[in-house]
Amino acid sequence: MDRDEETVPPEEEEGIWCIAGGDPTWRPGTDPFRGDGVENLTYSNPYALEIERVWFDGKVVYAVESGEVEIDFDEDRTAVGNKVAQEYQVVHAVALDEHGKLENGAEPERVKGQYNIYDSVPGMENYSPLWQFNYVVVPREYEPNTLRSEADCLSSGYPIRKSTIVEN
Repeated sequence: MDRDEETVPPEEEEGIWCIAGGDPTWRPGTDPFRGDGVENLTYSNPYALEIERVWFDGKVVYAVESGEVEIDFDEDRTAVGNKVAQEYQVVHAVALDEHGKLENGAEPERVKGQYNIYDSVPGMENYSPLWQFNYVVVPREYEPNTLRSEADCLSSGYPIRKSTIVEN
């Protein structure tokens, strides 16, 4: 029996499903990305959450931010007792205090039109729903979305300021 379009019976508590109009069906095997490198996602956004486009390994994925969380870090700004993924924000300027927080709460000067960059997606060993911000400081002549992966950021030669700011 082909389960791809079969409705999931109510006694099934969990599984890999698609949900349309509140009804789950078994998820057919599909490529997670379209041919143009954009995440192959259908999402109705019933709670009207703000969604952002984010780069992951040169492909566009979608993300929902749930707000900042406070966790402990050691002197190297490595999370203590929590697994965190790395998020890169490309900026022209950022000021961090001695604790790795935004100095005086001043927001970084972001590059207009540049998507943030994730180091992982669900299913990867280093994925976490907690994202530690790393600020990649680029010159004014930087072309938005030139950096599209963690590898691009790390090999760019641009300074990277590791913060203790974490969002979920």
